[in-house]
Amino acid sequence: MTYRNHLIISAILMLMLVAGYWAYDGSIVAVSASRSEIIRQDADYFLVDALVKEYDASGALQYELKSDSITHYPHNDNTLLQHPILTNFGDNGQLTVSRSESGKLLPGGKDIELWDNVVVIQSSPSVQQETYEQKVRMDTDFLTLSPDEEIADTDRPVLITSDTGETRALGMTAWYKQGKIQLKSRVRGVYEPE
Repeated sequence: MTYRNHLIISAILMLMLVAGYWAYDGSIVAVSASRSEIIRQDADYFLVDALVKEYDASGALQYELKSDSITHYPHNDNTLLQHPILTNFGDNGQLTVSRSESGKLLPGGKDIELWDNVVVIQSSPSVQQETYEQKVRMDTDFLTLSPDEEIADTDRPVLITSDTGETRALGMTAWYKQGKIQLKSRVRGVYEPE
């Protein structure tokens, strides 16, 4: 083989190497571009033994949310709650306490979903104004709360207990401030006059 043939073969190999490098380098760019589109689904912050307070426009405490832990996920703006306790403070001194095993603060931070052993207790100040008397208790396994509007809603079975009896229903909407409860279907109750 002559020197000229070696030169031609070397030039062809060099061209193949350069073309291969460009093809390989282009695939790296394509891979890194697709990697940037991957959405991270891990938490961006968490709190332990958290207490969040919300005040109205006049500066009065509207509600407070306690939770053993709060974990926020930025990809869907959901915040998971462990053992949440939401306390709404009414204008007339009435307290509405909602608690459950688990919960979620929905995107926008206004509505809260509670599930697993959900209990809502409405209490009013006693005559001495030092303690609270339980007026109504609501038990269900899933509830959506709107603390700003003081509304609770569920389509699941609910048990409502008061000092005059108990009522079972499938679905309920409760307005704390007005003291109004609308039962959706399959209502059964026991009334015991005092």
